[in-house]
Amino acid sequence: MEVLGFFRMFRTMPYQYTQKRGFSEVSRNGVFPVLIVGAGPVGLVLSILLTKLGVKCAVLEKSKTFSKHPQAHFINNRSMEVFRKLDGLADEIQKSQPPVDLWRKFIYCTSLYGSVLGSVDHMQPEDFKQVVSPISVAHFSQYKLTALLLKQLENLSFRVHNWEGWEGLNHGHVREKQILMGHECVSIDATDDWINVTASFLKEGKCMKRNIQCSILVGADGAGSTVRKLAGITMKGEEDLQKLVSIHFLSKKLGQYLINERPGMLFFIFNTEAIGVLVAHDLKQGEFVLQTPFYPPQQSIHDFSPEVCEKLIFKLVGQELVDIDVIDIKPWVMHAEVAEKFVSCDNRILLAGDAAHRFPPAGGFGMNTGIQDAHNLAWKLASLVKGIAPSSILHTYDAERRPIAIFNTELSIQNFRAAMAVPATLGLNPTVANSVHQVITNGIGSILPSGLQRAILDGIFTIGRAQVSESLLNEKNPIGSFRLAKLRRIFEEGKSLQLQFPAEDLGFRYLKGALVPDSDSAQDALEAPTGRRRDYIPTGAPGSRLTHMNVRLLSNLSSEEICSTLDLVSGDKVEFLLIIAPVKESYRLAHAALKVAEEFKVSAKVCVMWPSNTDTGVEISSAEALMPWESYVDVVEVEVKRSSTVKSSWWDMCQMTDKGAILVRPDEHIAWRVKAGIDGDPILEMQRVFSAILGVKSSTAPLPRTHI
Repeated sequence: MEVLGFFRMFRTMPYQYTQKRGFSEVSRNGVFPVLIVGAGPVGLVLSILLTKLGVKCAVLEKSKTFSKHPQAHFINNRSMEVFRKLDGLADEIQKSQPPVDLWRKFIYCTSLYGSVLGSVDHMQPEDFKQVVSPISVAHFSQYKLTALLLKQLENLSFRVHNWEGWEGLNHGHVREKQILMGHECVSIDATDDWINVTASFLKEGKCMKRNIQCSILVGADGAGSTVRKLAGITMKGEEDLQKLVSIHFLSKKLGQYLINERPGMLFFIFNTEAIGVLVAHDLKQGEFVLQTPFYPPQQSIHDFSPEVCEKLIFKLVGQELVDIDVIDIKPWVMHAEVAEKFVSCDNRILLAGDAAHRFPPAGGFGMNTGIQDAHNLAWKLASLVKGIAPSSILHTYDAERRPIAIFNTELSIQNFRAAMAVPATLGLNPTVANSVHQVITNGIGSILPSGLQRAILDGIFTIGRAQVSESLLNEKNPIGSFRLAKLRRIFEEGKSLQLQFPAEDLGFRYLKGALVPDSDSAQDALEAPTGRRRDYIPTGAPGSRLTHMNVRLLSNLSSEEICSTLDLVSGDKVEFLLIIAPVKESYRLAHAALKVAEEFKVSAKVCVMWPSNTDTGVEISSAEALMPWESYVDVVEVEVKRSSTVKSSWWDMCQMTDKGAILVRPDEHIAWRVKAGIDGDPILEMQRVFSAILGVKSSTAPLPRTHI
């Protein structure tokens, strides 16, 4: 190749860069690089990601055992993509989840054995074709996910220590790869050198305390986060949107009936005796959770005894269940809030998951947003621990994830309001019910005895539920006919509660942070949420998730190994991926990227994307063009039909030309791109790019060490 002489000269060009070092990659003098508080899915996923990236960590969990309450259950495309990198976790979920035909619908009815008011199928044909993502969404209860995550951690040599076995645990010393149950974070004290965490636990019935030192503390301890409160971080948004009681129960008889007659994920039930939403976690196992409105102080959680809950379930089912087993009953409050900041205390205390944001459950944004928090955070923590980047890189976690949390909060509120449109159409307006409750609790009704308040509330709700009586809600009644027609329009126009949001689940984009934005980035920002399903549109814009396309890995054209472009990004090290076409200018840029990455002490790899119409008689290899570098992979596009007539190449999907290039971060988001080649010196450009992403500057003088 005529450019090889230039490349050999290029390889030996001097470039000086003094790397800022972070802290030790292993715990030293009892100080952990990272301590995670909270062993829910977010904390466990973060611990797996960090361990795979070579970062030592430990986990504290205040509960003595892992909850068996199903809780979250919908895993969106992006979270499943993250799970694909966790040693077969996504495959395990897909094998273990119920068949999709048993959960693809939401059903609206007067009882499970009664009239169906309508149903909505939330799976579209394209959802199964794996065109926009290499994997589909999943329906899998949180406690089952937790069990699989713990299995992953066990394979990584983690050990779970229960509260009773604490006295024999390494003579009381906390070490990495431990999950300590029954340990509650009760105080945080930041010094110049570390964060001192005090954890309380029970030993022989006595409350004991122990100090643990860490360089970074991550609060993944749920909606009532102790870490957030101790750090003095407030929540902003709408609180107390609704109070509910969650009733976890089993009935294989009910599960089998629904499999045969009306399978679905959610059942919205409205009748004259009761109102509730039934979540079918697993119809084959007969596992359900009933969500029903709760109005304290007139109602108490003690009013919801197992016997009372059974009767409530029977009213909603439409008949008694001889095999019902009420497992758990718990109240909860729906909020829509985001923490004022995700990073505090000089970048040493961070929040993730529900500790950072609390959403209505509509759309399943809570756990999914939290998992993606962990994915964003892991590589940045690893970059800090390994000395690749200074602590300022953690600012980008807040800059990137907090706007996404705010966006998802608004989207979940809109979806929640869409859910409320159905009962409102039936004459059961939840806003009116909440207003009546407020008047009784805080208005003129507050002077009445509590028993009378409850009687009035029950009476008003009984009158309200009469709106869904069979005599009123039928086609022969003018009012009922009007309401049913309006209800059908809501379903047909997609204005009811939605399950999937491809444009938001896959198309969310960071506008600033550890990236180099395009000059026109602001113009390409995601539109404001509508609360309705929108299609995902692939893009190569900085901050976006890398577009999925199936490619064939090549040593030669006979290779049949096919993978997603997402699989080209390593999950086991902090490595950037540069995607180019096999053209002279792009090879020149690849040399510059690999050279500069080496000086920045960060791993980089080049992916050369050959078009699908590459001549099968020509040997495909970038070895000569990239010599002496060996960190590259040649791939060939697997042709994609976006519709029956339109075919898309990789560069078309990314809305770029094949003279362009894309630099991808370790979390599969695009850090930088050039749409049609670089005019200036590629070395200077890549210095600028890596400096901006990592928050460092090339210099011959050492950077001062910062205590973190």
